[in-house]
Amino acid sequence: MAIIKRKAETDHDTEMTVGDLILEMQNWDQSKTNLSIEERTYQWNNFVRAFFKDQATAQYRYRLKVASILWKKVRISKKSKIYHHDLLKKYDREIKEYK
Repeated sequence: MAIIKRKAETDHDTEMTVGDLILEMQNWDQSKTNLSIEERTYQWNNFVRAFFKDQATAQYRYRLKVASILWKKVRISKKSKIYHHDLLKKYDREIKEYK
């Protein structure tokens, strides 16, 4: 939503309402959009934030390194760029050395 809002501000779209913003957000498909560096940074930040909120990740030394390994896997996949607890199990072989 913040990305769409900033785009409206950049385009000087002063007529956009909250309803328009919600409608745009519902129709917006990130996978079909060339994401800017700023937008990719938001994805990474949200991924790391969710990773650190998961209490299961406390077992890892160098948690940021583990998050980065998982992010690399998620980033190249066609799936959503969101942290899920299941990633710990799926990529256990790649991250077990950090336990």
